[in-house]
Amino acid sequence: MTTEFADEARSRVARLLRMAATHDDRLRARIVEYAASTPDPPPYGPHGIQTKGCTRCRQTMWKQRDVWVCSRCGHVEDSR
Repeated sequence: MTTEFADEARSRVARLLRMAATHDDRLRARIVEYAASTPDPPPYGPHGIQTKGCTRCRQTMWKQRDVWVCSRCGHVEDSR
């Protein structure tokens, strides 16, 4: 069992690899590439993390308060 401090100290790549629980080198390389090419998600809000696809570039949008913000192109949409 790890402490919360140890878990927070792990990199995003390490956390994703641990969650994937695979020893397949090709899959692990794809996970590392994904983590390097996408931004870290925003901090958890009161309703967790919500995502959807961006209407402009088709990448991930994160819901932040009352707006959606694209992690790739920065496009913003009202959430109402």
